[in-house]
Amino acid sequence: MMGDFLRKSATLAALLALTTTMASAQGRLRGTVYDSVASRPLASAFVQLAMVQDPAVSRSIRTDDQGRFSLDSMPPGTWAVVVMHPRLDSLGIEQLSRSVSTTGTGEQRVTLAVPSPRVLVRTVCGDAVPGEDTGFLHGRLRRLHGSAASNGPRDTADHSAGQVDVQWVDLTIAVADGLGMQRTPRRLTVNARTDGSYTACGVPAGGTVRVRGISGTDTTGTVEMVVADHGMAKLDLTVGPVRHVIEAATDSMSDAAPKRRGDGVLQGRVVGPGNNPLPDVSVVVWGSDRTARSDASGAWQLRDLPEGTHTVEVRALGFRASRLLVDIADQPQTVLETTLERVVTLDTVRTRAMRDLLFVPELRAFDERRRQYPGYFRGPDEIDRIQPFEASDIFMAMPGIRLEHRREGTAILMRGKAGFPCVPDVFIDRMRIIPSMGRGMIDEWVYARTIRAVEVYPGLTSPPPEFMRVGNECGTIVIWTGRL
Repeated sequence: MMGDFLRKSATLAALLALTTTMASAQGRLRGTVYDSVASRPLASAFVQLAMVQDPAVSRSIRTDDQGRFSLDSMPPGTWAVVVMHPRLDSLGIEQLSRSVSTTGTGEQRVTLAVPSPRVLVRTVCGDAVPGEDTGFLHGRLRRLHGSAASNGPRDTADHSAGQVDVQWVDLTIAVADGLGMQRTPRRLTVNARTDGSYTACGVPAGGTVRVRGISGTDTTGTVEMVVADHGMAKLDLTVGPVRHVIEAATDSMSDAAPKRRGDGVLQGRVVGPGNNPLPDVSVVVWGSDRTARSDASGAWQLRDLPEGTHTVEVRALGFRASRLLVDIADQPQTVLETTLERVVTLDTVRTRAMRDLLFVPELRAFDERRRQYPGYFRGPDEIDRIQPFEASDIFMAMPGIRLEHRREGTAILMRGKAGFPCVPDVFIDRMRIIPSMGRGMIDEWVYARTIRAVEVYPGLTSPPPEFMRVGNECGTIVIWTGRL
């Protein structure tokens, strides 16, 4: 009896000693995940660890609001540490990873950081970026399921082969041929990979670009976005079918105006402060002539829209306009809820008085020329009614203007003294534009949303002295931007 008791006691003591030894071999791992691009900790990041010697042994945890994490009872060994977060995807990074060794005693520390913006750009683009002020745009190109002949509605999902077209304008001051602004159009067209992903390297950091997705005959609308100062931006695009409807021209020099139509349907509701419905709100899909106004309940609906990714602008007097990026399909997927923020407004008389006070020279001079000179004019009120998407939209149906739609864009032409179409002189805020290679691509020079007034002086009409140039036999166009 006593011998059995002693043997059991010895066995128990050995087990206790072994347990104590194993427990002492358990260490602690503390870590921090940092976003070097945003210069702040990366909160709520998913951290996963797997032991290299035995991948079946793993641990996982999320970082706190300071980007920190702590794991106790870590057995000794080498661990592969992987960090995942939506922020990384937006920067073109799949994950952060590194290895760390634990000794089984004490505390080990590890730091994982998103690389700096320039390192990221160089890693993604290599030598494809020309300078420090450029970056990359990335995302996925997707296609709508189904077809117009199918019985069911189309929805987004499939990755799509195709191209993504990115355009912007570089602005420089030119001294040759008279002082003026040289606006040089830039364009990148990149192919989507088999999984639909794309990367466009060389876009301007901190600049505005216009993006369009193309897959066969399907396209997106033209989407305008600002690339962050660090040079990285993400944009997912959905292409869809589109029909081009040609409207009859109203002037012998004017081209027919193609309108983008389709089977798309979009519906929504607009509310203001206190979730109160807003009636009579204007809703416009960029690149389409389809518009709607909300009813007494704030509801609106648009039909015959081109499908795919488009920009929807919601605007009401006294409220800050809202622009939304939406995927349009042939059946309304959801109700687009929009809340407009009220801004301080004045009545019409006071608004006009303030505008006169702030912009006396330009506004009065514009009105004076409108009264005195033979030409064609459109002011702020007329342009607001047009609701142009492109700058060229403002000049549709204007006498003496011909809009020539080319593969690379829309050229604005007038008739010269010899009777042939030619590129007119163009002034923007008193600065003469020098077109690249004689092209008249109006949409490359100025954005429609900035234009407040235009003046058109045909070739046989003398413009005001400040817009005259010796040798100009084609005509003159004067554009005023938000300064008015």
